[in-house]
Order: sequence, then structure tokens, then C-alpha cells
Amino acid sequence: MWAIYKKEIGSFYRSMMGYLYTAFFLLIAGVFFTAFNLQGGVAEFGYVLGNTMVVLLVVIPVLTMRTLGGEQRQKTDQLLFTAPVKISSIVLGKFFAVLTVFAIPLLALTLCPLVLSRYGTIPLAQSYSCFLAFLFMGATCISIGIFVSSFTENQIAAAVVTFTLLLLSYLINGIGGIIKGNVIGSAIYPYIGWLSLFQRYYDFVDGLFDVGHLVYYTGVTMLFLFFTVQSVEKRFRKNFVYTAVMCVLVTVIVVLANAIAGKVPTQYTQFDTSASRLYSLSEKTKNMVGNLNEQVELYLIAPQGKEDEKLTRLLEKYESTGSNIKVEYVDPILSPTFVQNYTSDKVSDNSIIAVGTERYKVIRNSDLYPSNYDYNTGKVTNGFDGEGQITSAIHFVTSDKLSKIYVVTGHGETELSEQFGSALEKEGVEQASLNLMTISAVPEDAGCLLFHVPVSDITKEEEEVLTSYLENGGRMILVTGISAAEMPNLSEVMSGYGLAAVQGLVVEGDANRSIPSYPNFLLPEIKSSTITDPFIASDGLLLLPNAHAITILLDVRSTVETSILLTTSSNSWLKTGTSNLNYKAGDAAGPFAVGVAVEESAGNGETRVAWFSSSSLLTDDIDQMVSGNNTNLVLNSIGWMTEQEDSTTIRPKSTESKTLRLTFGQAMQWTLLFVAVIPLVVLAVGIVVCVRRRCQK
Repeated sequence: MWAIYKKEIGSFYRSMMGYLYTAFFLLIAGVFFTAFNLQGGVAEFGYVLGNTMVVLLVVIPVLTMRTLGGEQRQKTDQLLFTAPVKISSIVLGKFFAVLTVFAIPLLALTLCPLVLSRYGTIPLAQSYSCFLAFLFMGATCISIGIFVSSFTENQIAAAVVTFTLLLLSYLINGIGGIIKGNVIGSAIYPYIGWLSLFQRYYDFVDGLFDVGHLVYYTGVTMLFLFFTVQSVEKRFRKNFVYTAVMCVLVTVIVVLANAIAGKVPTQYTQFDTSASRLYSLSEKTKNMVGNLNEQVELYLIAPQGKEDEKLTRLLEKYESTGSNIKVEYVDPILSPTFVQNYTSDKVSDNSIIAVGTERYKVIRNSDLYPSNYDYNTGKVTNGFDGEGQITSAIHFVTSDKLSKIYVVTGHGETELSEQFGSALEKEGVEQASLNLMTISAVPEDAGCLLFHVPVSDITKEEEEVLTSYLENGGRMILVTGISAAEMPNLSEVMSGYGLAAVQGLVVEGDANRSIPSYPNFLLPEIKSSTITDPFIASDGLLLLPNAHAITILLDVRSTVETSILLTTSSNSWLKTGTSNLNYKAGDAAGPFAVGVAVEESAGNGETRVAWFSSSSLLTDDIDQMVSGNNTNLVLNSIGWMTEQEDSTTIRPKSTESKTLRLTFGQAMQWTLLFVAVIPLVVLAVGIVVCVRRRCQK
């Protein structure tokens, strides 16, 4: 085999073929590398190889068309196959030689992710798993080409047939979608995926390393190499029955091997390489699902064949993690009344219904794929909230007691948006209204109170109710804004915990701590705390427009512990009574606290208070500018209030690639190297080698 391998490698690189292929592939890959990564700023390299996939349809037939057919055309096949070398060794030698030629430009391209890592965060595991998958896929295509070449000495015919077979495999999924509308098509549609060589690669691009796919590529490659050996041997053996039986037997073995591999639990065959861990469950989810004491049924509502792969894979993770999780797929066409058992509203495809012993919850597809405006990029980014929504639903349908917050009314408070209400529902938090004027005490089931931007003061009677509640271990979140109204009673309550509002507009002088051209739209510094640590860990931003300052009073009880959550820079100042935001002598200088938390041990528990000083904190458009982090800030506060902090840790995962930061000059520098210099150097080497060979003759 080694002698055949060296001979074949030499034949590629003693002529221009090997150099032309290498230069051509590097050129095409370099163009896509420039378009996607260098100019487009995409931080994942798998898309480059994915777009060069079409090139395989052309180059593989060219590389393989002469492997065995050329031997027949030159009349050297009889001499070769009657030599004291096994035919299988000859076939393998030729196969590995072509595979080496195919792999050489891939080896050069492995430098690309390392180049990109200089300009941003690159999911290297995901990128290099794509290289491996591409190599395995190429090996399978090569085995098909060599098999076709064994039938004919006509190299053009071999190339055309190989191209046709690869093109059919490339288009098979689209063809399946067309034919599945009839009876025959619907019957064969589930098996069409077996014929698709190329679609499997995109799982690796999406960040899912699937060992089952590599087993498939290996099995198909071995199958066609075996067919090739049989095709060559039958010319000498002339025993068609034996050849047919052996081919059928090996085919059955490969199919069974892949079927067995498909039955192995995905936790052993699939590994998450995505940057945002799209296909992994958090430890919180694993612990909760693994410790369930009652059965939860998760129904995926989708027509057969149109199930969302991200959801099906995630649901498989849940089912394999917890013995009390049961996943079922419901076709709304075949079972039109199923959804009506749980809701009268229309439910879109690929929605999920979680059903427990006493409660159920409908998770709509729009909730699974939230979109937000990303301040960092200025673009709308799409997220995947599969784990957050499903885990929340399981918690909701299995919890004996749900957290409950009371939203205080009666003081002109700003109504909470539907978006925030949906976020509360996702967290399994019940919401109710509360007018302090109508009660003598806060209800015992209150997890916390929420004051959302009151514009008038509470009464003395309300002050007494609120003070009594807090002194006995009550919890409260206060969101305020700049107001002309005096609020002495509410101020009295807050001063009891060492906090006071400073009226006036906080203006940020540090350009990195505000939105450009809007110094009153604060991007505050985030201090470490239970509430804010998730944002620090993820480099998340918070946005507080038109905020006032919060002062920490010194004359307060020693038992009161105060933590600054959000603060401005030392270059900030306070403006009062003017529309001019520029700094003037006499303006109070920062830094200013714009988010504060307080806790104190009380007779019946621990009092907890959180205060944020921007009336626009939970405004939908402001919240979207920081990818929903303002909402998450309040949700984290609620989790801290209700002592369910862990419920705040599962947030939507981005499905978007991270953005690279290259200057135009840097992009052009690498473009020149990969599109021009490297391909031209390869061609030049090929020309030199060929000229020297001619001169030696």
C-alpha cells in the first residue's frame, strides 16, 4: 500500500494537477474567508468551509476520475492488479493518496481561526471540529469517486457520473421536501437523510460535534471502498453471485453499525462546541430535572418532518437527564384537537406544552426565539431561550408554591409592559396589584413589593403599613425617576434604611459610560453582588436614561448593610433646573450611585430593599438596546428578594456569531495573503517543478 501511495502522490505533484487543485481551493476558501470573516466580521470559520462545499462537487470528480480508470486507459491495470499486492492495498493506497491531496489545503487553512483569534473571541473547538467533519465528508466523496472510476477507462465519464451522484446527495434534502407531499414520498422521506452526505456537516457549523455523523462518514467510506475492491476483483474472479452477496452483506453490516450508533444516548455521542453552549444544559437544570418527584410531559407541536432540530436535540437532553421527563411529538394535522385541551389560542408550529400533575404551561415558539437590539453591534440579534423557557415551565408545573410579587398602585405608577409580564411568567413568578390604602398589612404570601415609578407620595397610613412590613423582614424593589413632586413619606421610609434621593439629572462625562451624543443615557459601572454578578461574568451592559442620584446616609443603624450596585464614573456631574447638560462650576461632581441594595436582619426574617433611579429602566425600547439586561436586572432582584437566585441564571443564548474587530488595513493585509500570495506561491512552486522535470527529460 505504501508503494502505491507514494506513486500516486508523486503523480499528482510531478504534474500541475496537485498544485492547481491546492491553489484553486485556497483561492476559493480565501475569497469566502475575506467575505465572511475579514470583511463581515463573523467569528466562526465553519461557514467558510460550508460555502466551499460546492467546490467539492467539481474538484472531487477531477481528483478521482483517473485513479482506476486511468490504469485501464493506459493498459497498466492488468500488470498492477496481477502484481504480488492485494487489490485492497492498491485501492487503499490510491484512496489515501487522493485524501492527502485533498487535505493539504485544509491543513493550510487551519491557520485562519488562529488569525481571527487576534481580533476577537473565536470558538476554536467549533471551528476545528468543522475541519475534521469536512475531512471526513471529503473522504466519503473520494471513495464514491474512486468507486465510479473502477467501472470505466473514460475519465470524463467517470467525472460526470461522480459529479451527478454528489450533486444528487447535495440536493437530496430539497428533493425530499418536494416529494413528501404524496403517499410514496411521505413513506420514503424519513430515509432520505441517509443519502445526504453534506447536510450533516452543518451540525458541526452550528456547534454540535456529533460522533454519529463521523461514524456515518466512516461507514459509507468503507462501504464504497469495499465496493471498489469487489468491482476490480470481479474482472478476475468472474463470480457475480459471490460479489453480489458480499456487497449486500457488507452493506447490511454498515447500516446496522450506523443504526446501533444512532441508538446510543446523545449524551455520549454529541458534544456542544458552540460559543454560547446552545446544546448544553446548565447544572441548575440538571439538578432540578434529575430530582423531579413527579412526571412531566413535554409535547413538541410540529408537523411530521418539520420539527425544529435545536428543540428536538434539547428535548432529548431533558429526557436523558431526568427519568420523570417524557417527550412526545404531536402533529397538529394528525391531532387537530390536542392543543385545544390546553389553550383556545392558536399555537404556532414548534411550540411546546409542558404538562405536570396539576398544572400545565404553553411555551410559544416566539418565546423560544427572542430577538433584541444589541448595543454593542447596533444590530438586532436573535437568541435561543429553549433551556430557559423549558426549565421555567417544568419548575412552574411541579412547584408546590410559586413566588408572588405585588405591584403597588395608587400613586400614578407606570404600568409594567407585557414584555416584562412575560418575563415574570417565564420565571414562574405570579404578579398581582396591591393598593396599600385598602389594607392594614401586606399579604403574607408576598415575595416582595414592586414600586414602579410613583409620581405622588404615599400617605401616612401607607407609610405605616410599608414600614411595618419592612421591619418584619419584608422585601421591596423601588424604581424611581426625576420628579418635581415632594415625597416626604416615601423618603422617610427609605431614610430608615440609610438611603435618600438627590433630585437632578445625572450626566456622564466618560464617553465609555454613556451612549454617544447622549451623556444622560448612562451605561453605569456594575459592582459585584448577587444581583449583578451575571452581568459582570457576561460583560453585559445596563442602560439607565435620565437617572437621578441615590445618596447613602451615614446616620443609620449599624445593622443595615448597604451595597452599591450601579455607579457612574468620577467624571459625571449633576444638573438641576436647566436643559443645558454641559458641566458648569458648582455642579455636584460624581461618582453617583444609581442602583443600591440594602439588607438587615429583622425579627421575622431579613429585610431586603433594592432601589434603581431611572424611570425608563423597564421601558421596552430601552431594555432592547441592552439585549433585555434591564429586565434581567429586576428579575435578578426579585430572585434575591424571594431567595430563589438560581432561577435567574438561565438567560437566552445568542444564536448569532460574535463580531470581530478589524481595521480596513488589517482586513486587506490578510486578504492579500490568503487570496493572492499563498495561491500564487503554490502555483509558482508547481510551475518550477514541472519546468525542472521537462528540462531533466
